[in-house]
Amino acid sequence: MPCCHTFLRDRQLLEAELQAIDGLDITRNVPLAPLTTFHIGGKARLFLAPRNIRALEQALLSLKRHEQGYRILGNGSNLLIDDAGVDVVLSLRGLTRHLAPQLQFSRGLEPIGVMVEAGMSLQRLLAWAVKNGLSGLERLAGIPGSVGGAAFMNAGANGTDISAVVEAVLFTFPGESHWYSRDVLKFEYRRLVTPDDAVVSAARFLLMPCSVPDLMRNVRVIMGRRRVTQPIGSKSAGCVFKNPEGDSAGRLLEMCGLKGRRVGDAQISSKHANFIVNLGQAGFDEVFELMTSAKEEVFAHTGIVLAPEVAVWRDYV
Repeated sequence: MPCCHTFLRDRQLLEAELQAIDGLDITRNVPLAPLTTFHIGGKARLFLAPRNIRALEQALLSLKRHEQGYRILGNGSNLLIDDAGVDVVLSLRGLTRHLAPQLQFSRGLEPIGVMVEAGMSLQRLLAWAVKNGLSGLERLAGIPGSVGGAAFMNAGANGTDISAVVEAVLFTFPGESHWYSRDVLKFEYRRLVTPDDAVVSAARFLLMPCSVPDLMRNVRVIMGRRRVTQPIGSKSAGCVFKNPEGDSAGRLLEMCGLKGRRVGDAQISSKHANFIVNLGQAGFDEVFELMTSAKEEVFAHTGIVLAPEVAVWRDYV
């Protein structure tokens, strides 16, 4: 029992310290399913929502001081959460500050820098850029993540990824934040290499002036293609597996006859084999079983091991 008492005392000290942080909202037992595009997952026993980067710095400092693990939540896409829930979640949805230049004075052919905090929706940023005649993000139309999540995962589609327009990333550490310029950032396929203890809290993008009608037309074409080939509007977490080098995960899954396979209310989409959709009340176990069996079948048929693109949150406690 002493260990249990020690844990409770440490937890009480942590929560008291967090409560003292200005700009940090704290809630207990928050349902996570409504905060994800999959609509799957249990509760966060402690849900922390900083409203500014200073509060994020202080929250990270407290969590590190108490050796408390945590999960980072953006817009909840590309995410599968255990129905049993998780312990501590740090939500970045309150970080939505957006600093743009005076566009009326910047209409040449030079790129325009735009700073956006991590919690802003990528699609909200894209809509703003299109409205203001700024190009660079339109090929990412339809990706449902946040700016921070898109940078962290180096989100991409239609032959490009977000790293193509990133000028710098703000990493927040326990107690401090630092900008890292493009020349020192290391982007990989669906991944930004991040320093230890760092959270992506903002990014600066370089966007090019462009005709608004041209941008709107390009976005319509890309979204039209997505609606034909992907289960847009369904409850899903986006692409389940990363594309192996030189191939497509969707092609491999379809080749193995996996389109339409179903476990309970979880189903591999009949439109795109690299999407799993929640048909109603799918739970973590059903989706995880479908992911596992699909991965095993692709390996058995091709010898290729598919790596998950979806982040899986599961606390083994």
